[in-house]
Amino acid sequence: MKKILPVVLYILSFFSPVLLRAQTSFSLQSAPSDSITYTYTGTGEYPDNITNTSANGDSITITWHVVNTNFPATWLTSSAFGFCDNNLCYPNFSNSLWNGTTGGVHTSAYLRHDSTSLFALSLALPPSATAACYWMKVAASVTGSTASADTVTFVICQPVTSGVTNIGNTESNVTLYPNPARDELNLVYDANADVKNIAVYNIIGKIMAVYKVSSNSSANLNLENIPSGFYFVRLANSFGEVVATKKFTKQ
Repeated sequence: MKKILPVVLYILSFFSPVLLRAQTSFSLQSAPSDSITYTYTGTGEYPDNITNTSANGDSITITWHVVNTNFPATWLTSSAFGFCDNNLCYPNFSNSLWNGTTGGVHTSAYLRHDSTSLFALSLALPPSATAACYWMKVAASVTGSTASADTVTFVICQPVTSGVTNIGNTESNVTLYPNPARDELNLVYDANADVKNIAVYNIIGKIMAVYKVSSNSSANLNLENIPSGFYFVRLANSFGEVVATKKFTKQ
């Protein structure tokens, strides 16, 4: 028996890396379904978060990419569409995520054992975006694994009456300058819009600052504490309703 045990241990040590790799896995929030549906409510994330379920307790690397979509062109601009993992959010710059015919770049996310991490479609649709339900299919797999990829289909429905409305025509009734901005941003808007506060959001929908408005037609926003990047301003009236949005860049 004593001679057999070392042989068994040797064999297990030889195959253990393979066994451990086989136990490396993750699960999507939408499991066991392969789709998740959201009603578009404005700029923000629409998640199907990933949980690391590896039995060996190790971190894993997730590779993901867009497989297919029927999003209209107005939903696929770099200012409207992006995707976020637990490392970064990636806008669709130069159609890097989806160009209309093929999947975009593959990107990796690093997840701690037993942790649930962000895996989300990001949308900030313009007021002119087509109102309907559209879908996007995304595949994710453990980097280096031979297992087939898990896929999720995000179904996003933009209501006919969305949470973001126009002041007549948003583009012509709200002016902001300078753009790109550095330490401050000036806005001029329709006095009839009853604007009472202005909020600045980043591209994944996180609120960065809120400003109370004292003038009925203009505002000056201090941006000194906001990092460089792409942002949206949302103008809200005295009832808390969003009456306009506008995109700007902070240098």
